[in-house]
Amino acid sequence: MPVDLKTIQTTQDASLRAKLSDDRGVQRAIARLRETFAGFGFGARRRLLSGALRLTRSMAPDVADALAACRETMGYTHPVEVFVRPEPFFNAFCMKDPSDHVVIAISSHLLESFAPNELQFVLGHELGHAAYDHFGIPMPNTAIIRDLAGTMVSRPVALELYVWCRAAELSADRIGLLSTRDPEAAAHSFFKLASGLAAPRVKSDLEAFAKQVESLAAAPEARSEPRDDDDTLDSFCTHPYNPVRVRALLAFSKSKLFQRSLGRPETGIDDADLDAILQRDLMLMEPSYLEEKSVRSELMRNLLYNSGILVSAANGKIEESEVNALRALLGEMVSEDTSRIDLENIRRKLGEQLQEAVRDVPFAERVRLLQHLTIIAGADGHVEEVEMAEMVKVAAGLQIPTTVIDQTLAGAEAPMD
Repeated sequence: MPVDLKTIQTTQDASLRAKLSDDRGVQRAIARLRETFAGFGFGARRRLLSGALRLTRSMAPDVADALAACRETMGYTHPVEVFVRPEPFFNAFCMKDPSDHVVIAISSHLLESFAPNELQFVLGHELGHAAYDHFGIPMPNTAIIRDLAGTMVSRPVALELYVWCRAAELSADRIGLLSTRDPEAAAHSFFKLASGLAAPRVKSDLEAFAKQVESLAAAPEARSEPRDDDDTLDSFCTHPYNPVRVRALLAFSKSKLFQRSLGRPETGIDDADLDAILQRDLMLMEPSYLEEKSVRSELMRNLLYNSGILVSAANGKIEESEVNALRALLGEMVSEDTSRIDLENIRRKLGEQLQEAVRDVPFAERVRLLQHLTIIAGADGHVEEVEMAEMVKVAAGLQIPTTVIDQTLAGAEAPMD
């Protein structure tokens, strides 16, 4: 019997989706997006038909069986196609057109390297996005689309849209786990996606990986005693959100909701505690410094502005899309006129601010700032080498591993993957 999708969906996903769908700015943005892209058809599917291989049961029976199991888990009856793209890295994404026709694309490397139950987790996750219609609010376009008056969505709502995206990922992860019914398979999938390793060189340990969230929450020097996971700060080269997702998945696998969904005796974490765990961990990723009124938050906003300007100007021209992204984060402190900016003065101020941030700002907040910087760098659709070089300088100044940049950019390419 299919699971009850409404009970599986995270509370944060459901409540934010309802709130954002009622927002007039969000409604106007979605209407404009539909107007802009109307008449083009399912263009992404056409590109897959010309540059990828559509899998049939005779070609890939394991994929067909995994997809069938996922469909049965959630009672999904709409058409679904699976394509494989010739790519040397692990990747998967899902698309849905207005008629509920779903397309899932996976990379050839993923198809070759994932075991059937791991593939089932990935396909379940992707189909979960379709089942919850997470594409009904297209992101990140809804948050950044503009008209003559500026962005259609207010800055506080834009930030909430990104919070909703992250909560939506957790809902899709739950569907993936219920599809495979195997927490260890989910752990293997996350390790492979995070590390890029196909061979079992690193033993997957869901508990240890989940502890990375605690490492994000406090700098090492703030701990009262040494812990065996101190090295996770150095190994923070996985997708920045993966530790949070893994701990949320681990909590779900130990919950009464998980057991109830599978028709098993209800044991473990109750529903209220499960929501509390998710809410606490999601707060680690919220950009509180953008809104708070404190000396430290003011420092972080100025640091983001100065580093954002330098990254935007690295190729010799500050693009309007980059200014818009910076303004979406910082509001009116970003001027429309960038012609009079003194880059040398900004660089001097940035050097002082980086030193101050390392001294006074927790590691997790510095990581978030670097993630926001990648939003600005990628606002025009690509990140040039000179822009990457500027971000690497900022990362070094903040004493953050530069791999955070790579993994954040990789995740931003498909924020609703």
